[in-house]
Amino acid sequence: MNDEYYVDREQSQVKHRVLERYLQAFAPIIGSRFDEIVYVDCMAGPWESKDQAHHDTSFHTAISVLRECKNRGRCRRVRALLIEADAERYALLEAYGKSVHDIEVATERWDFTEHIGDIVSFAKRSKSSFPFFFIDPTGWKEIRPSVISPILRADPGEVLINFMTSWIKRFFDDQQKPFHELFGKGELERLRSLAGDELEDEFVNVYAARLRSEGHYTYSCAIPIMMPDRDDIHYHLIYGTRSFKGLQEFKRTEEVSIRFMHELRASAQQRREEEASGQAFLLPASETYRERRFRLLNNRRKANARTAITKVLQTRRTVPYSSLYEESMQFATVTNDDLREWIEGWQRAGVIRYVNWTKGQKVPRPETIIEVTGAIG
Repeated sequence: MNDEYYVDREQSQVKHRVLERYLQAFAPIIGSRFDEIVYVDCMAGPWESKDQAHHDTSFHTAISVLRECKNRGRCRRVRALLIEADAERYALLEAYGKSVHDIEVATERWDFTEHIGDIVSFAKRSKSSFPFFFIDPTGWKEIRPSVISPILRADPGEVLINFMTSWIKRFFDDQQKPFHELFGKGELERLRSLAGDELEDEFVNVYAARLRSEGHYTYSCAIPIMMPDRDDIHYHLIYGTRSFKGLQEFKRTEEVSIRFMHELRASAQQRREEEASGQAFLLPASETYRERRFRLLNNRRKANARTAITKVLQTRRTVPYSSLYEESMQFATVTNDDLREWIEGWQRAGVIRYVNWTKGQKVPRPETIIEVTGAIG
C-alpha cells in the first residue's frame, strides 16, 4: 500500500488492510480444501481512488492477494466478479478487469441488489467453490438482510460487510427512514429507547445477530474503523462465517489492523496539527497521539465478553476452552490475551481448574477442559 494515495482517507487504508490480512490467511486454507476461490465485490467502485492503476482500491487489494496465492500454488483456481452500478466508475472498473489476464475477472454494470440470483449463480458455478462476498455500500439500504439473504446463505461461503455506523447514527432519529428493514421491527422499538454509546453498540450487536441468523452463520464479528481526523467511529466491518478457523483468523486480522489503524491515525493527527501550526513536532507521532473513544469501546466490549463467559461457566460448569473463545471473540476488540487473562485469574483464585492440562503445556488449547470449582463472579 502506498501511503500517499490514502492521505485524508486513512479509514480506507485500514479497511484494505483488513481485507488484505484476512485474505492472506483465508486463501491458502480454502485453497487446500476447495478447487476454486471466488471473490465477489458487490459495490466495487472505484471509490475516491487516487492511483491510475487503482492500487488503492478494495478490488485490487483482494485480487493481488488471491493472485499471489494462485501463483505460489496454494490454490487451484480463482475467479472474481466486480460489480458497479455507476456508469463513469464502471468504465474504470471494466478497464481494470480487462487488464487482468492471469485469473478470471468478470465485471458487471449492475445494481447488485437487483442481481442477487445472478451473483450467487456466478459464485456457485463450480461444485467445489468457496465464495467470499464483500459488500461496501455508501448507505445501509443495500445491506438489508431480506435483500442479501441468498448471498448470506451461500454455503460454503463467507461475507464481509461495511456497516456505516456513523451514517445510521446521524439519521436514526428520522422516523421516515425504514430502519425496521435493517434491524427488525421488534429490535427497532428497543433501539429507539437507547442513547449514546449503548445505542451505537447495539446497532452493531443487532445487525451482526441478524446477519448470523439470516445466513445461518456460526459466528459474526465486527471491527470498528475510526475516522482519521476525529475521535469517533466511522463504520464497522462485520464478518460472517461458519468456520472456527475463520473466526480465529479474523480475530488475528482484527489485532493487526487495529494496531495499524492507531499508527495511521497518530500520523494523520500529527500531520494536521503541523499543517495548522506551521511547526514540526520533535516527538514521534506515537508519542503525541490522543484518542479516547476506542479505549472506551474496548473497555465496554471487554466487560460484555467477560460477563458472557461468566454466564457460560456458571451454567455449564465444565466447558472446553474453545467454547469460551467462541463466545468472547464475537465481541469487537476483545483478544485471546484478554480471555486468557480472565481464565488465569480465576485459576489462580482457585475457582476453576484445568482438567486435561498436559506436561509442558503453557497456554490453554481449544480442547483444554475448564471445570468450575468455586464461585465465578
